[in-house]
Amino acid sequence: MGQKFSPSTEGSVTVVESGPALSEGDHSQVIIGDGLAILTGLLHEVCFTEVSPLSHDLSVLFGAVKYADRFVRRKHGNGWARQLRLTVPVYELATWRRDEVASALVGALQYLTGDIWQVSFVKRRRKSAPSGQVPLLEAPDRRRVFIPFSHGLDSFAQSQLLKASDMRMDVIPVHLRSGSGDSTMKSLGRRAKHKLVPIPVSASVNEPSHSEQSFRTRPFLYDGLAAYAAVLSGGGEVVIPENGQGSLGGSLVRLGAEAPHRSCHPGFTTRLGRFFKCLTGREVTFAHPALFQTKGQVLRQLSLVEPNSEGWLAEHPSCSYDARHANRNRKQVHCGVCGNCLLRRMSLFAAGITDTTDYKVNDLHAKSLEEALVDGDKLLTRASYNDIARNAARSMQRLADLVGATTQYRVASEAVGLAEYLGRSGSEVRGALDEMLKQHSHEWAGFLEYSGKSSWVAQLARE
Repeated sequence: MGQKFSPSTEGSVTVVESGPALSEGDHSQVIIGDGLAILTGLLHEVCFTEVSPLSHDLSVLFGAVKYADRFVRRKHGNGWARQLRLTVPVYELATWRRDEVASALVGALQYLTGDIWQVSFVKRRRKSAPSGQVPLLEAPDRRRVFIPFSHGLDSFAQSQLLKASDMRMDVIPVHLRSGSGDSTMKSLGRRAKHKLVPIPVSASVNEPSHSEQSFRTRPFLYDGLAAYAAVLSGGGEVVIPENGQGSLGGSLVRLGAEAPHRSCHPGFTTRLGRFFKCLTGREVTFAHPALFQTKGQVLRQLSLVEPNSEGWLAEHPSCSYDARHANRNRKQVHCGVCGNCLLRRMSLFAAGITDTTDYKVNDLHAKSLEEALVDGDKLLTRASYNDIARNAARSMQRLADLVGATTQYRVASEAVGLAEYLGRSGSEVRGALDEMLKQHSHEWAGFLEYSGKSSWVAQLARE
């Protein structure tokens, strides 16, 4: 796995089939089906397969990983890495205890989160109930592509662009939804007549109060569910929709003492594919069509196939700030200053698309965040807003600065790793990465010029 960590904190989670839910100090016990339930039934219906014992095992694992990640809080003053111990009951014990499966699982989690993971498996005693889902039809004889679907602009854009590129392709978005939900194939079919409908996977995980906010394992759930759907379809393709800035920016530009942010990085999807190959014996191919494109370039392409930008901007949010703070008169809005909001605003400007998004910090030309607010609005947490805006603007600027000759070693190192993961030549990947960074720098410079030298955005970028 190639990485060594000194953990800043430790914690353990034991998943049990029955008994009390416990949380004492750095240990928690969580119960399957009560505090932990991820329901994959609709995925099996879409893929014309029955729910199997291995499916149950994966569902429990996904929920347990999420719970452990949220339960053990980081002590940022002592470093980033945590020691996480997880015990999971499974039906297919012999499969999960194979060395290659355990190694691939831990390798993917460690690369993604920057933590030390120890995952143990024990025999699940209760028999799995019959699913009652007997596929009545065979899978269609056509290409099927699965997309982890967050309802953000990137996942929506790539879904629409894929549909437009090949009408004979089945594009199947997979969405992880909080709560139990009651969607059926019949209800999904009615809605699918009018638009592309994500397949919802209901996830009910009782997270502790004051949960760890970094939640780095989120892509393990989203991408893992899409990958498993591809496995159920006989081995297939998963499209990672993220643009180049989102996929590579967190690896090239790190924030403080945090581990590299690799949620959409080919290094992670390569490891995730290896895990599913070891676990199921089936190949899953991960494609990154927008890896060397900026979000602005992607949105420009989207506007050509979906001209009603006001409609899709209203339906597909980007903001990552807590809704308790990003609201106006108790109505959720985009904060306007976080990294996702700033990238959205810059990209729409670069693409020549009128930005109709409702932002709390609205006026880009204002000299301060307070002056940028809509009349009558106010910031509940001024210091927090300023900190988030500063980090966002500086990250955008630092990514643009990578075009300079003094930082080429970082770009060169990234290109070498990407070439290995993508199976492409080093020179080809380096050229594509350089072009993406130049395009980002060009778009950022244009956005700053539009905002003005005295604007809050330009001031923060210069700090």
